[in-house]
Amino acid sequence: MIWRLSAGLSTPLLPLWAGLSAVHPRLRGDWRERWGLSVAQVAPGVIWVHAASLGEVGAAEALVRALPGEVLLTVDTDTGAALARRLFAGSRVAVAVRPVDHPWTLAPLWAQARPRALVFVENTWWPQLARRAAEHGAPAVRVSVRVRQGTAPRPYLLRVGGAALHITQGRADAARLRAMGLEAVVGGDLKGDRPLPPSPLRWSRPFVVGASTREGDEGALLEALSALPPGTALLLAPRHRERWERVAALIQASGRPWARRSRLSGAQVPDEVEVLLLDSLGELAGCLRGAGAAFIGGTFDPALGGHSPSEAGRAGVPVVVGPHATANAEALARLPHRIAASREALGDQLAAALAGPRPAPWTSGAVRHTLEALTPFLGGPPAPEAPPRPWAAPLVGPYRLGAAVDLRVRGHAPHRAGVPVISVGSEDARGPGKTSTVRWWAAALRARGHTAGVALRGYRRQGRGLACSWEGARAAGLGDEGELHRRDGSLVAACGDRRRAVRALEAAGATVILLDDGLGAREVARDLELVVVDAQRRGARGPLPAGERRPLEALARAADGIVAHRGPLSAPIPVVEARRREGPWHLGDRVVPAPEGPVAAFAGVGQPGDFFRALTLGRSRALPDHGVVPAELLRWADGLPLVCTAKDRVRLPPELADLVYWRDVIVEIEGVPEWWLPGVAGR
Repeated sequence: MIWRLSAGLSTPLLPLWAGLSAVHPRLRGDWRERWGLSVAQVAPGVIWVHAASLGEVGAAEALVRALPGEVLLTVDTDTGAALARRLFAGSRVAVAVRPVDHPWTLAPLWAQARPRALVFVENTWWPQLARRAAEHGAPAVRVSVRVRQGTAPRPYLLRVGGAALHITQGRADAARLRAMGLEAVVGGDLKGDRPLPPSPLRWSRPFVVGASTREGDEGALLEALSALPPGTALLLAPRHRERWERVAALIQASGRPWARRSRLSGAQVPDEVEVLLLDSLGELAGCLRGAGAAFIGGTFDPALGGHSPSEAGRAGVPVVVGPHATANAEALARLPHRIAASREALGDQLAAALAGPRPAPWTSGAVRHTLEALTPFLGGPPAPEAPPRPWAAPLVGPYRLGAAVDLRVRGHAPHRAGVPVISVGSEDARGPGKTSTVRWWAAALRARGHTAGVALRGYRRQGRGLACSWEGARAAGLGDEGELHRRDGSLVAACGDRRRAVRALEAAGATVILLDDGLGAREVARDLELVVVDAQRRGARGPLPAGERRPLEALARAADGIVAHRGPLSAPIPVVEARRREGPWHLGDRVVPAPEGPVAAFAGVGQPGDFFRALTLGRSRALPDHGVVPAELLRWADGLPLVCTAKDRVRLPPELADLVYWRDVIVEIEGVPEWWLPGVAGR
């Protein structure tokens, strides 16, 4: 109840919130994703993993790679998202920025993903997202959880309530949660299993690292340099970017030769540099490689208890902490380490660590333990279908009323053609596979000696009158789908009034006519009614305008047969399954080998995820269905091969026509009853 109340109270503030984030320097880059206007194109039934920022992404890396099936990884910050996209480029992991934690903004991504489970990393928690998971039967689990000693139960319960299980970093964390009446098991610190990246730096002298330093740590480390062997350098990595300038001023005041990581001309650290400020994000783990010792920041502050030493342990680096390393006590107990009782003693302890033996690289085994605890929650079905636009629910009734009036008008005295007419349509307004089904049917009819004609409305085409392929009309007049039919060899007529289009096709010599998206085109009588159904979204995510299901239920129930895409389907009427495969690659009009390496893919189709998932993606962009393809996509690709679908190819601007790779989706349908193909056998 409290989460519904908080959502209701925040709803009037959404426009102001959205406006402020649009001008915020760190939020505007991913603005569309944050507000649910652009969503990751994933298949229903993913495992949704949420990590707050850089640290949580690093902790999640090894676990995400070990999870079965497709994974959606969402992140709160732009820097965390940039790291995640770099780590998982070209993999089965889709990366996105988490939408604002409100039911309306979360709905589009939830409706697309329909996760089978929701996994929060470390202490990340978003109540509206967790509540949605609970309402839809998707278990929410927290992994690598830490609980600070002395946390008050009531506020903490308010924050974590709703998770099915808490998989903690240590035994003490699990005990505190159990004392609050929550389910908890020990999994370990996931950072201890993180694959360490290569170091982005090259040093010509020994160095020590101040890792995730907090206020006061940098000054103590600068003083400690005097106690270290001559020639030892210091890498300072402040925990928060907001402190970079203050730390830079502190280093400058020390009088030691120093530099910023961001201003190095390459990876080599100049010989004269004694102190290097790591003013970059996501590089600390790699920078620990080769260090002589590492001080873990925040361990002089009893209120903080320090940060995780696991990455230093993974690199085999001797660890030094202050006297208050309580937040990661169990992980620290497994690592050889030294304790500096005070800031003044830090230099002596770092010197001893440099002189002592180097420990073997350490691994926590947390991924294995966490995965064992997670597995029972990962085998469920995808969450039920849900509307992506819940705010539009009050408009469903008026929309259905208007559609009913339109259908009654269209169905009055329908035109009866002199040749067989086959309607291929769907209740689903968003790309269930209607056009690819019509293309297969037209090819099958042409193979039997028919002259196939296709009548369609022609979405987003130029002009509103009748356009005919045999009179020279192309993509601009026929629409992108009409142009695909024309290139296949069919006669094509595009018109809002399908009667005119059918009459024109008859006059042009068509011996059978296909109505593309014809379920609601009742102005034309049909001899065969086929309905296309997306087996993964049978309900089309709810009724329009909240979802994509058009009010054509009665017509669909009276159809002669169903063509099922994206999986098998059972129904009381005959069903055939359409199987998809990728066609050859083209560059312009030439058949070419597949582009090498990661690609920059764009798609303006109803289900762009089908296209994206078959590629090794460097970056991807979903365009509006039937929309204009912008010429600036070449700049957006940033040197990667630019690829698109066959449907997008017919809309390419001239300057991109010979520069974009494309391939078609080929549909194969088996087991079609003979009476579904005119001229072969009577019904």
